[in-house]
Amino acid sequence: MIEKLLENWLDSASERSYQASFVQMLGGQGYRVLHSTRHCALEFGKDVFAVAPDDVPCAYQLKGKPGGRVGLNEFREIQPQLVQLMSQPIIFPGLPVGVPHRSYLVSNGYFDEEVQRAVDDLNRVPYFSKVALIGRGQLLDWAKQLGSSLWPNEMTNIRELLEVFLHDGRDLLPSQRLASMLGEVLALRGEDKPLKMAELQRAAPSAALLTGIATHHFSERENHFALASAWCLFAVSVMASCERAGLPLKGSVRESLALAESTIKDALVALWDEAQARAHLVEGDALSDPELFGWRYTLLCGLFAVLWFFPGETAEDTERRSAIAGWLNKRHEHLDLWGEAAVPCLLAFLLCLRRVDATIRPDYEMAGFLQTVLFANQYRSEHPLPDPYYGYEAVARRRYGLQTSKESSDLQEESFAGSSYTAELLLHLVARAKLKSPCRENWPNFNRLGHKRFVPAASWQYGLLACPEGTEETRQYPAEYTWEQLCQDAAVETCDYLPKELEARHHLLLLWVIIAPHRLTSDVGRILAATLRN
Repeated sequence: MIEKLLENWLDSASERSYQASFVQMLGGQGYRVLHSTRHCALEFGKDVFAVAPDDVPCAYQLKGKPGGRVGLNEFREIQPQLVQLMSQPIIFPGLPVGVPHRSYLVSNGYFDEEVQRAVDDLNRVPYFSKVALIGRGQLLDWAKQLGSSLWPNEMTNIRELLEVFLHDGRDLLPSQRLASMLGEVLALRGEDKPLKMAELQRAAPSAALLTGIATHHFSERENHFALASAWCLFAVSVMASCERAGLPLKGSVRESLALAESTIKDALVALWDEAQARAHLVEGDALSDPELFGWRYTLLCGLFAVLWFFPGETAEDTERRSAIAGWLNKRHEHLDLWGEAAVPCLLAFLLCLRRVDATIRPDYEMAGFLQTVLFANQYRSEHPLPDPYYGYEAVARRRYGLQTSKESSDLQEESFAGSSYTAELLLHLVARAKLKSPCRENWPNFNRLGHKRFVPAASWQYGLLACPEGTEETRQYPAEYTWEQLCQDAAVETCDYLPKELEARHHLLLLWVIIAPHRLTSDVGRILAATLRN
């Protein structure tokens, strides 16, 4: 079954679709990948640069030929690029100039005999480098060696894998199914034993390859948010596995994580470029889209803010940050606080706005969101905000009386009046801004609510979408509370249930709480605010 899935993937994947998996295959074999192009105007001439385990630089030109053969005519079209690669040294930051390198032409199809002969003739010319061919058979062998022995083999998990692989690429990512498969490979289930270092070095690239293959249709549809979500889920799962085993990030584990971060950034950049190329942000039917527009607009604000915080000091990064800052700094009339699951997006937006806007606007907008949450969730409220465990689809189905799903059916039976998961964090951030008046004015509504949070039983479980163990806590504040005490509460920047590697990557942590809004607690939010506001 696994081999059939691998063959189906290779025989249907475009160049863009299999590139993320290809670099993970290289990483799993000990290569250090330096560059994987986004297929944009700014490229270094080839698709992938890597350093082999023997420290020899390698350059790869990828060509998509799903289920077909690369013929002589197609080869001649890319031959000038190969000649340039073979005849000139690789110029790339971090690589010594003039060092001999290896060149490869990669395809997920077969190479005709005429192409193999043409390559042999090309290699007879005394160029700086020789070129080798990597075709469908070798890619399939790599995938089998890297993943098939570690992937799910129980029928239920095979079914989940197929469901993700065959999922509509235009839809949201079925995160829980992907998380279940990653949990099995990375030993994140309750009955699993923590992985040893050698096991983790094999499991991480295997899980990465699984992620790339499972998200094939999302890549083909250029569903950038789904791709960013999938690779963020993979990255957080890897860090959770390391945290559980008490192992450091090194070797193929670190390489897989670095490649995942690069893929996430590429997906967010592609999303930003697509949004900027559009005259409007309407998607699909313009008559029905208004019901989704506020959710999508709010999500985009959060994702673009995350991209602004992503590391990168190139001229392209600087120019893009300036453009994002200008876009976020305008007035936004379509932000929609549709539920408490929208708060992480709004938090990312305001934290970024705080960095690019020196006025008091971000702080007062935060106070406005605080007031909205407090007012909506008072006791006997007829329209309280659903808690962050419910996504927009379930909320919209209930709001518009659509056919219920399991999630929206559960939503129908719950009442959220009288409690909040995010009001405490919002109040603390307003207090950090020294806005005493809004805090005083909102305090009566604040202390009437029960302020909830979920604390995982172990720090590694923070990286799970569904945590099997932990404590649900509710805090009730007194009617009277001093300003000094509130400021002390707001200044706390520690969290003992946050994985260390995730805490050190605040851009990933910010994206994680957007993807898994129920993981945004006051402790985590204060850490993000303290780090990202500076």
